[in-house]
Amino acid sequence: MWVSKVPPESMAHQYFASVPHFRPYRWAAPEFQVGLQPISAGDWLLVDGNYAEFMRAKRHHLSLSPGRFYKTMPGSLAAQRELRGMVAAHLLEQHAALFSASHGTLMCAAGNHSWDLKDESVEPLWQLSDFVQEDFMLLEENDGRPTIIAASNAYSSSGRLVAAVGRDVRWAHEPVPNLTALHGSRIDRILASVHENAPSARFNWQVTPLSSIFFPPDPHTATKAALRSVSDQLAKDPSLAPSLLHMRVERQTLRRLPETRAVAFSIHTYSDPLSSLIDDPAALQAVLALLRDYSAERLQYTEMDAVHAAVIAWLETLLRVGP
Repeated sequence: MWVSKVPPESMAHQYFASVPHFRPYRWAAPEFQVGLQPISAGDWLLVDGNYAEFMRAKRHHLSLSPGRFYKTMPGSLAAQRELRGMVAAHLLEQHAALFSASHGTLMCAAGNHSWDLKDESVEPLWQLSDFVQEDFMLLEENDGRPTIIAASNAYSSSGRLVAAVGRDVRWAHEPVPNLTALHGSRIDRILASVHENAPSARFNWQVTPLSSIFFPPDPHTATKAALRSVSDQLAKDPSLAPSLLHMRVERQTLRRLPETRAVAFSIHTYSDPLSSLIDDPAALQAVLALLRDYSAERLQYTEMDAVHAAVIAWLETLLRVGP
């Protein structure tokens, strides 16, 4: 098992862990929060115990529709190269049990893969996507607003981040209810203030019937079909919730690149069965409180509106509390 420099909650033997990787719902609030927390440089990127299996799935997923999951602007190459160099250096320093290098070639002991970092025939971000679990987006300031200049987003459910390449962050956030109106200026200020020596992290989460980290080709149709099936079952028996639903968690990081001054935004997605929370009363109480307080718009955006009533009923019964 390959694990190094990974917090205990993020250690996993397979895609679904008996203990959740991260539990951001324990400290989340019903209103949207940027929620950035400083992290050490050593914890910038994580390598899970299922690295080889995970990367096989990611490479396959990217190959199915690269135009949907990957897009860059011509002027982004310098930032791409700098990011690739920083990621490779991080892996060699923090995950030396798995990664090594020789004469400009990065090598991985899991699967005996190697990458020529001097190869100019492949874009640095595309090559980077082949050896790191995180997705990455690069941003530069343009006319006072952060603009997305490159994105590799295999975890995407909608392709919105990739479609946003060449646009500002506010456009990428338009589908999120009230996010730009209430927090757009603050998000712009936060992105402008990201420091090269102070990486930070934040989390998103949702309850979903889809267990896969990588969504199917038509994720919205698949989600709706899964929700219809699951919601019908849960309406009859809410106690099925832990066996039918999953907690999808995104760990996002922000870090300034010192030479190009671009901001690197990473996404590492985890999926754990809802049943993995049964032995964590604090997490169950927190999820119950959040689902009770979330607005209808937020539930609809996260596609939890079809199952939240059943999950609440299950949690109330499990915790023996009333509405």
